Amino acid sequence: MKDDIPDQPDFESMLGNALDVLDRELAERGISLTNRPLSAAQDFVRHFVMQVSDRNSEEPTEPGEFNEYFDKEWFKVIYARTVAWYAARYGKAMDEKPERAFSGCILVLGTPFLVRVPVVTIRPGKPGETIWVCYPDRVEDDEDAIAWIENGPNISALPRGDAMKVRRLADEVATSLRSITVGLATVAVGDTRVAQLRDQILTHLEGVAVEISRGRQENLKHAQWDMQMACELALKMLAQQRDGSFRASHDLYYLYDQLPAGRVPFDRGWLSQIPKWERMAEWRYGGGVPIPVATAFSRYRATLKVVLGVTDAADRKFRIGGARIEIKRAPFLHDDPEMFKAKSVGFAQE
Repeated sequence: MKDDIPDQPDFESMLGNALDVLDRELAERGISLTNRPLSAAQDFVRHFVMQVSDRNSEEPTEPGEFNEYFDKEWFKVIYARTVAWYAARYGKAMDEKPERAFSGCILVLGTPFLVRVPVVTIRPGKPGETIWVCYPDRVEDDEDAIAWIENGPNISALPRGDAMKVRRLADEVATSLRSITVGLATVAVGDTRVAQLRDQILTHLEGVAVEISRGRQENLKHAQWDMQMACELALKMLAQQRDGSFRASHDLYYLYDQLPAGRVPFDRGWLSQIPKWERMAEWRYGGGVPIPVATAFSRYRATLKVVLGVTDAADRKFRIGGARIEIKRAPFLHDDPEMFKAKSVGFAQE
């Protein structure tokens, strides 16, 4: 390959044909659209590029591993043209950024609303050179949690006392979710079971928020079992981490009492705010007494307290809450923005 490969008449069609095959394989592997261009560019090099040469090399050489060529000019071209191919094929879907927000819920005048809390944020660094990747564990001074309410009411039109209550709730929920997500991400995983239990906690926590925000009685009932499972999995994860096993029970009091020795995760009395698992199971199947929205939300807040308590008590590899990491611009990005644009519709159809 030469540095001027885009000018070779067959390069675009060869790349397009190869990417058509590689993209299907990446889809089968479950790779998200936003992560495919870099993977596809590497796979193209691995399977289709035999040798490379540039103006600084006397003889063609094999491309080697990714860490040997990621900053080479020829790979910048391949990556840029791969991005162009994906933009031509998938259109606006490629403009979507990876979701780094977590769903919570709050009440506004007794009505539930979904809140999308950013759990990883990006702040500018040196212009054109770096960015800061941030892992906040609270609502920071220049942030407004009210802005994260999805399709929310006009808070400024509410009576002052009600508006202040909404802001306190939004700050509370957002801080809890940020602390939980950043904490669970760094839980020390001594065996795969710890990781499996940990990952399901977040799934159930998000499920609670989504169901309560819908507000219908069938949703409020379904949310109860998600609360049960979030608390249950948290306690079982802590036991598994400390002793390599956990008790096979749904009883939260029993799971709490049987925890191996270590830091107490939370006051046992908090569990009284969450109904016994037998009632939760009844609601799970649509039975049981109706649940007021305010009651469901109160239990949700208690669930967050329980999970956060376990997260804080768990052994962590490191604690990054509030940390900021400055990251340089990716070295495989081409300097010419035109290189990332499809030259023709035909490029996407090859």
